[in-house]
Formats: sequence, C-alpha cells, structure tokens
Amino acid sequence: MGLVWWHWFVLGLALIALEILTPTFFLIWFGLGALLTGIVVWLLPLGLAAQALLWSASSLVMMAIWLKYFKNPADTRSGQAKESVLGLTGLVTRAVSEMGQGEILFQRPVLGADRWPIIADAPIAAGKKARVVDVLGQILKVEQMGE
Repeated sequence: MGLVWWHWFVLGLALIALEILTPTFFLIWFGLGALLTGIVVWLLPLGLAAQALLWSASSLVMMAIWLKYFKNPADTRSGQAKESVLGLTGLVTRAVSEMGQGEILFQRPVLGADRWPIIADAPIAAGKKARVVDVLGQILKVEQMGE
C-alpha cells in the first residue's frame, strides 16, 4: 500500500506544527515539501519511490533557496573578532572632532548594530565616508576616506 495525497497533507501540517516548537526554522521546508508532494500526488498518481524523491528534492530545494537568498548570518557579524570589522566603511552621521565622539552609520549591521559611536585622530564632518581602523571596546576608531 502506497501513500495517498492526504497522507502527505497530514505529514506536511504535522511538520509545520512541529516547527513552532523549534527555533531553527528548519522543519518548515520539509513540511512545505510534503504539502507540495500531496498536491502533485492528488493531481498525478505517483509510486512510492517517486513520491519520496519528489518530497526530498522539493524540501532540499526550498531549504537551499532559504539559505542562499534569505538567511544570511554573516550580515550582523555579531560575536566575531574585531579583525572582521577593520576596513569596513560607513557614513559619518554626527561629526567627530579630535576631542569629541561622533557617530557612524553602516549599510548593514556591524557587530550587532548599524550605528556606532566613533572617535578619530582628525576631525571628520557629518556626511563623509569613514573606514574603521580599530575597535576600542564599544567605540570604533575611524579615519576619513580619501576623496
């Protein structure tokens, strides 16, 4: 006895429901693959081997698309060494003087935040681009980018 379409629907809904209990966002792709397999089996009867192959392939393709295009853990660089930040550029949003702190805005979060307090050896006006040269605790040391 092979699996019929509603078996795949039950499996898919069960996997999606189990996803609620896990923080990994992993089971949903296998659940959606089972739902897709159920739809295909409902429209076009397939053997058990073809059903299993379709479920595996569709689940893996959806998971690969998620990992490649939507989930990008390298965006925040949270928990990484300061060397991963050196050389990054951002826009100075609050001017920095030799004796005062300014603020820099990065296009993507750096070490968990997109805005950081900065210091510099030379004044940098707001609106200028700057490059990170050092991380001093919770403050970034920057230098102005050449025009």
